[in-house]
Amino acid sequence: MRTDCCKTKYPILLVHGMNCRDERPIFYWGRIPDTLRERGATVYLGGQDAWGTVAGNAEQLRKTVLRILECEQCEKINIIAHSKGGLEARYLISCLGMAEHVASLTTLSTPHHGSHTAKWFGAQRILAPYGFCSNVFWRLLGDEAPCFKETLRNLSSDWAETFNRECPDMPGILYQSWGARLAGSLHDPVMALYASVCRWLDGDTDGLVSPESAKWGLYRGTLERVGHQDLADAWKHDLPHFKPRGFYVKIVRELKKEGF
Repeated sequence: MRTDCCKTKYPILLVHGMNCRDERPIFYWGRIPDTLRERGATVYLGGQDAWGTVAGNAEQLRKTVLRILECEQCEKINIIAHSKGGLEARYLISCLGMAEHVASLTTLSTPHHGSHTAKWFGAQRILAPYGFCSNVFWRLLGDEAPCFKETLRNLSSDWAETFNRECPDMPGILYQSWGARLAGSLHDPVMALYASVCRWLDGDTDGLVSPESAKWGLYRGTLERVGHQDLADAWKHDLPHFKPRGFYVKIVRELKKEGF
């Protein structure tokens, strides 16, 4: 039954992370957009590259935001961003002059403070052939400017230090964040494998991002036994301890309550 519990003042823009486009090869956001729309929200998708750089994807997001403002005849939007998408949203706000058009930014497992694991892998020349194949693959799937090497560097801990200095938070915008920790759970074997690799340099993660790296603005908490892909509802199913659709409804209802 349709309700208006998620009918916010400003539209919602969902900004995806890396290694996937909104539609390909799977639908990135699972059941989330339909769930929010059924409850009154106006929802748009970011549409940026899967392996584009933070700066390049932020420019793509700028075009998306301008289109939303025109279509909806509104002044601002609310951004909910997963993983690397949160960095792109911050670049959009702080470096592309779009702060006046953003009411809030909610980031979910975004590597705000980078990854030591990404730094290590970025230094390995053995990944060059894989990076070349990745760029070709994602260009065929629609990426405008895939760049494996530079995008991986954008996730490193060294790069994050410079980025955070050059992209400070802008006044008048609600910045809030969530992190997650897989903590040995095996419900997502791929993320569990990644978590075992990341543990050597980054400690406990959700498979890719540590809770410490995910902290930015108002930190809302760490979701336990939740994987990186669970946060985007990639598998379209609930866990006994985490219901993705309910989690997003809660976020948007709170935005509505705050007048966003």
